[in-house]
Amino acid sequence: MKPYAPPTDAYLVQRVMNAGPVQQAALLMEAGQRFIGKAIKAMEQSNHMEAGRCLSRVTEIINEATLRLNHEEGGELVGNLGKVYDWWIWEVFEASANKDVARLEALSFHMGEIRQAWEQLHIKLSGAAAAMDFQVRDRVV
Repeated sequence: MKPYAPPTDAYLVQRVMNAGPVQQAALLMEAGQRFIGKAIKAMEQSNHMEAGRCLSRVTEIINEATLRLNHEEGGELVGNLGKVYDWWIWEVFEASANKDVARLEALSFHMGEIRQAWEQLHIKLSGAAAAMDFQVRDRVV
């Protein structure tokens, strides 16, 4: 982290550093949704350079999520998530090429669904304290 990073970046770095693998997967989806939102806003303002930068970040996030999949222990679920993530990359490409905000909104919705699944798994694995942790963090960010 850079010493001049904004407080929100410092908070995000702290969240990621203290998170376990399941929580980090949820945080990746959260970051993906944020960058999709920024890309949509940039597209609506005809700021194509910013939209491209944001969509590049979304692609990096999806690639990171793909790399984190545990193919040895995950079985069919991991295989299916890998296919979903591949489809997301295609959707980002198509949305970027066609300036398709609706496609990005749908992608953000799907990321939110996967994010909720990761959060629920984290809560299941960690108990009630984890539920409070996600609730507090969602309100702060």
